[in-house]
Amino acid sequence: MLSPNISPELAEICGIHAGDGYMRTRERNRGEVQISGNIEEKDYYDNHVIPLINSIFKLNIKGKFFRKNLYGFITHNKEVRETLLNLGFPSGRKSINVRVPKIILASKNPLLYVRFLRGLLDTDGHIGFRKCYGKYTLFKTKRHHYPIIHITTISKRLAKDVCFILKFLKIKYFIHSFQPKDPEDKFKYRIIMNGVERMNKWMDLIGSKNSVKLTRYLIWRRFGFCPTNLTLQQREGILKGELDIYSIEGL
Repeated sequence: MLSPNISPELAEICGIHAGDGYMRTRERNRGEVQISGNIEEKDYYDNHVIPLINSIFKLNIKGKFFRKNLYGFITHNKEVRETLLNLGFPSGRKSINVRVPKIILASKNPLLYVRFLRGLLDTDGHIGFRKCYGKYTLFKTKRHHYPIIHITTISKRLAKDVCFILKFLKIKYFIHSFQPKDPEDKFKYRIIMNGVERMNKWMDLIGSKNSVKLTRYLIWRRFGFCPTNLTLQQREGILKGELDIYSIEGL
């Protein structure tokens, strides 16, 4: 029987798996768990996700490259698989029916909520900045300065669970549901937290361990804006003082 004493580290793994994970079970109690993301997130997987799961399950998983510019890990470990199954994660395609594990949702434990949300944002969320349009200052109309955090899912249950957690943590949000232009795409739910106050509260309370997301925030905090379409390497160069943010083409 699953212990109610779920750790914050496991709660974060749950958020990571909800965002970027896939689990398959096979006959004779076999199967695998794969968690992977864009190749630009290699540092996040090597220095945070993989050490986290190795620490929890006492494993020695190594990162690997997958097709289509993906990087992450795969494990056939029975304990990992059974833990996720016991937490309610489905085998096979999970996107439409994934949710926050009931044991986390019912805990009313802010630390478990925080760690789940961090894992979910770092894998399946977005941190970005946009310009303003209309009668605003030159800075606001020319620079991407206005903060936006959003989490998009096709799971109505996950969207509802995340909204419950955000209300509990007193983080303001609004939710937008829509049908993408491509008719083959699933109906989606987007939870949006925008503005300086919400960005600062998220980063103070929840934060991010994914440098792809975190570097955008750090540039915005230092300069008051963050250009779009920069690579992680460019953003790291700006933060190290090796690249002049004002000399980047298009600014």
